[in-house]
Amino acid sequence: MVGNGVLMRKSVLLALAALCAARVLAQDGGGRMTLSLADAVAMARERNVTLRRSEITLGAAARAKDHSWNSVSPSASVTGGLSAPDGIGGSGSPSDFTAEVSGAISLSFSPNLYTSMKSARISYEQGEISYEQACRTVERSVREAFYGLLYEKENITLQERNLQTAQEQYEQNLARYNQGRMSELDVLTAEVRYKSLLPTVESAHVTFENDLDSFARLLGMDGNPQIELLGSLDDVRIAERVTLDGVDITSPTVAELEKRLEKAKNDLLAARFTAYAPALTARWSHGLYSRPAGKERDLSDSGTFSLTATIPLDGLLPWSQRADGVSSAEDTIADLELQLDEARRSLAVTTQGCLRKIAQAQSSLKSFQANVELAQRTYDMTLQAYNRGTRDLLSLQNASDSLLSAQVSLRNAQRTLINAVLELENTIGVPFGTISGR
Repeated sequence: MVGNGVLMRKSVLLALAALCAARVLAQDGGGRMTLSLADAVAMARERNVTLRRSEITLGAAARAKDHSWNSVSPSASVTGGLSAPDGIGGSGSPSDFTAEVSGAISLSFSPNLYTSMKSARISYEQGEISYEQACRTVERSVREAFYGLLYEKENITLQERNLQTAQEQYEQNLARYNQGRMSELDVLTAEVRYKSLLPTVESAHVTFENDLDSFARLLGMDGNPQIELLGSLDDVRIAERVTLDGVDITSPTVAELEKRLEKAKNDLLAARFTAYAPALTARWSHGLYSRPAGKERDLSDSGTFSLTATIPLDGLLPWSQRADGVSSAEDTIADLELQLDEARRSLAVTTQGCLRKIAQAQSSLKSFQANVELAQRTYDMTLQAYNRGTRDLLSLQNASDSLLSAQVSLRNAQRTLINAVLELENTIGVPFGTISGR
């Protein structure tokens, strides 16, 4: 049985999935499925194979925690027997047999019961951390894939628009050539450029479809569904200056090491209990006996109760195996403390690196936005000059290529910024969308 906290989160996710189901499963006449980012995250949390396997592992850890006291469960046994002297059926009497029935209950207790129960609890809490980390890993992958697909989708739109512009220029030049107003060389140049763009557009479509199939598999979807993504890179709103003021930083890596250290300290206590602490065993047995006594039979019973204490002494010897076990546990604690200190320092360095990466991405985004505006003005002015006959076809094509390159670079910069924010959110352990607003 999964823990209460996980069950509550699981119920919330099921409710969200149910609310999204009408939208996720609503398909048009062509069988196309529409997915928003929230729909995709909810579906992945419910159907992703990695998360479903993690739930099984967590459930096993919860069961071990709930039953961690079972080492003190009493052991019970019942024994029955029947014996007779040689000669039954001959010189002996059938009534000369002896019958007995006995039962015994034993109970053992040692201080290790405390450490074993605590170890099971810590292992379960480690499982919760691992499960939450698996959920975050899957959600980050879904978000990065979703935004990546939006980028590819908008890139296809830009490439198709560029292709359409090249086609229109070719058709216009062909019409002018037929009217005797343009040379054949210009027409051929426009045709070559138009047809050279066809493979680029086709390649963009193939890449998008392949990545869309991988995205569907990440969501745990069967078959080859037709997915329509809802949203745009422009929907993401990120503050001009990203800070972590008031943000509760809870690194999953640090949390996992803290649990490992807690478990190591518990293992040290268990090793000391094993080396030095006494163990108690209580046993009670009772039996009924039926024996021949002349013409009558003798019916009797007897019982015993024992209490045994076992005190280990080899732990007092510094070279013993149990003493070495205590020393090894102490070494493990010292090593984990060093790892934890290093992880905390690494977290601070990584966080600052993420903030710098975001600032750089924001600066680049502003430059690309300015480049798009400049390239658009250049193209518009070049097109007007070309229509007046003061600029040649090569100048117009160069202006068109520059505009396309600036637009694609802008979209790529948006995706880079979004991924940098996702990396920061994953590093500091905050819910995804805390900084990006999505």
